[in-house]
Amino acid sequence: MILSGGKKQYSINLLLPFFIFLTLWSKRYSLFALTSMIMKTPSYSLIFLFLCGSFSLAQAATGKYRLSYHSDPSTSIVIGWDQLSGDSPVVWYDLVDHGQDVGNYTFSCRPTEFNQEKGMKNFFAFLEGLKPGTTYYFVIKDNEGVSNRYFFQTIPNDPNTRLSIVAGGDSRNNWDARRSANEMVSKLRPHFVMFGGDMTELSKPEQWQKWLDDWQLTISSDGRITPIIVTRGNHEASNQELVNLFQLPSNQAYYALNFGGNLLRVYTLNTLIPVGGEQQDWLERDLRQNAGVIWKMAQYHNTIRPHTTKKPNENDQYKYWANLFYEYGVDLVVESDAHVVKTTWPIRPSLEEGSYEGFIRDDQTGTVFVGEGCWGAPLRANDDDKPWTRNSGSFNQFKWVFIDHESIEVRTIMTDNSSDVRSVAANDIFTPPFGLPIWNPSNGPVLIIPRFRDINEDTEEIFVAREIPKVSPTPASNKTFEVRDFSASRLGQNISIQWTAVNEDKGTFYEVQRSTDGGVVFETIHKLESRGLQQCEYEKYDDGLALAPGQTLQYRLVKITPGGEKQIYSPITDARENAGGWDSFPKIIPDQVSKEVKVAYVLDETGTVYFKLLNPKMQEMSRLEFLNQSPGRYLKSMDLSSAPSGKYLLVIRTEDVILRRYRVDLR
Repeated sequence: MILSGGKKQYSINLLLPFFIFLTLWSKRYSLFALTSMIMKTPSYSLIFLFLCGSFSLAQAATGKYRLSYHSDPSTSIVIGWDQLSGDSPVVWYDLVDHGQDVGNYTFSCRPTEFNQEKGMKNFFAFLEGLKPGTTYYFVIKDNEGVSNRYFFQTIPNDPNTRLSIVAGGDSRNNWDARRSANEMVSKLRPHFVMFGGDMTELSKPEQWQKWLDDWQLTISSDGRITPIIVTRGNHEASNQELVNLFQLPSNQAYYALNFGGNLLRVYTLNTLIPVGGEQQDWLERDLRQNAGVIWKMAQYHNTIRPHTTKKPNENDQYKYWANLFYEYGVDLVVESDAHVVKTTWPIRPSLEEGSYEGFIRDDQTGTVFVGEGCWGAPLRANDDDKPWTRNSGSFNQFKWVFIDHESIEVRTIMTDNSSDVRSVAANDIFTPPFGLPIWNPSNGPVLIIPRFRDINEDTEEIFVAREIPKVSPTPASNKTFEVRDFSASRLGQNISIQWTAVNEDKGTFYEVQRSTDGGVVFETIHKLESRGLQQCEYEKYDDGLALAPGQTLQYRLVKITPGGEKQIYSPITDARENAGGWDSFPKIIPDQVSKEVKVAYVLDETGTVYFKLLNPKMQEMSRLEFLNQSPGRYLKSMDLSSAPSGKYLLVIRTEDVILRRYRVDLR
């Protein structure tokens, strides 16, 4: 239509479809959605078709991009796409952004995997030998043209890095909610996404094609693609379809990957095959072999203890996995399937008094469970909270997780209305952007898992968790149960109570008891369950008491059998004001100029060695770590120049064993 001033009006009409087309294309709408939106204006149809035809002359006919991991995320990536037409595709990539100018890209990689899963021509290029913590730009060139320029970032191979992770699942039915959550990913720019399964409703080809079209909304406006770690849900028809669509590292759809060197190991488990047997054996073996990893996370689909009555408890997963999570120190578990929102307090498997549905709160050594889906699947009522539930709800969401050397932070992001949210800064992905809706329930918006857990938030009891040893993962044998080397010694204002258990009986409990009247009356100050292992070293702390002159503290260890029988299993030991303690440890003198101390020690097996400087209140003032040291003799130094003057205890230990202790007097 031409009105007065027609030439000017006509020029606007001509350009408007072009701008609409570019805008929609930059947001990666599917061709179907793009066409349907613009074709609603009939006068623009001819112009639009002309522009589409012109655009296709320069573009490679590729789409439905997805990035995944098949091996080390620091040095490799898998680039997958749907080859809509054309042939002979090649990925060209570089550390420098050359846009679509293929001739200037240094490296190339031809796809080595091809399949026609779900009606698509799925090609996969495996890029290996990449540099850790590096941005790589790439295009895909085929015989018809060149794709848009995209980029990805390899994971730093350094435990001192910080990681941003999005974790969630269940995106089946509600497409608007799914697309909004995907767009939220593009704005948060995480290092990777952990997706807990149930991508589609019936796993049909057209549903998967739609899902992958929607997944393009996770690509940031500047072309950054976020890798995905995929879990199988009950709405995925088979393991093989996920292997074909994402090139999983395992045909059984359970696997583990390290991120940030030994900062984090992510376990992806499969609840659609037997969770015991081979999968349980693999999980325990891998957890044992990776004991030196600082943080461990797990994801799987079915929730062990759902927070809705519409879903049953998964007792097999409880039986075969829950104890492994506890015994090997899995810190955070992401569950899906139930379509509700939940976070728990740290919990461990237990049937003791105060437990519920097989778990009890344990702020010192428990595992935090979060979930349970809500990426677009039909929401359910959160009508089954537990005593150890931190908070629950029912809305579309995923978890935004930060992990560094000292802690894990978990935020629940409400994913509807992502169009109102700004993007994080590319150089500051840890500051929440303007408009980001972070759930703020009764216990606060941020769930923090500290590496060293000191305070029970209910009782305000102080735990010196820095000195709690990890247990040996060796299973118990059938030999006689023994307790050895029970002792109590004063360390500053605290009492350290230690013992070693050999050939433990599963289901046995220990009570650490204290007497202040010469052994007439004892009170229990600690109660804990045995780990059921061949050998386990325990250490608990008593805050110490103000004693009258000549008064002593006495301690004993009581064993409680699974049948409830109690027996004193170790002799009574005294912890006098002037007995044992720091004065019993050798003294080490720092260099007068550099303030460094040099310490020799012997390591019997591969592990991380920690140097910890403790003040008289047993508070950690400084720390030094030597990662993954091989067995042998070592001489290492620690710089104490920044420590204030005073008396300290220097502890050298592994996760399992205290190697040396020294008194240090800084003047």
